This record gives sequence, structure tokens and C-alpha cells, in this order.
Amino acid sequence: MSVNMEELRHQVMINQFVVAAGCAADQAKQLLQAAHWQFETALSAFFQETNIPNSHHHHQMMCTPSNTPATPPNFPDALAMFSKLRTSENLQN
Repeated sequence: MSVNMEELRHQVMINQFVVAAGCAADQAKQLLQAAHWQFETALSAFFQETNIPNSHHHHQMMCTPSNTPATPPNFPDALAMFSKLRTSENLQN
């Protein structure tokens, strides 16, 4: 087999990043390479860039597609939803 393990590992990470971020594979590869294949670092950079318009001129076109199953909820909205959750103690009405 000609594919070495490092290339295979990188491809798996790219695929995982695409699922997690909802972006294109080439964009995932660029971010992962820039983050020296640190998955969490690349994911953090992706979401910071998508939430801060024009933060980097060479990444201006990067944005999370909307209305896709892989698009995570907006972080402040998710925090608001979690704050409304109650423990089981409050279920006895």
C-alpha cells in the first residue's frame, strides 16, 4: 500500500473537521495545516474567523454554511438554552 500512515491520519482529521465545522475539505486541510494538525486549535481558529468578519483578508470568503446538519448552534444561543435547563428536583409540579 503506497499511502503512509501520516497521510491517512491527516485525511481522517480532514474528514472529521468537515463534519464538525461544516466546511469544505480544502478549507479544513488549510486550517489543520496552519494549526500543525492540532484539531482543537484548527477548529477554534475556524469558529473565531467565522464569527469575526474580515479578521483575516486572505480568509475573507470563509464562513460556515447555514441550514446544514453539520452546522453547530450559535454559541451564545446554546449557552442561553443550557441556562434554561433544570435539574430533576424541579420536576415535581
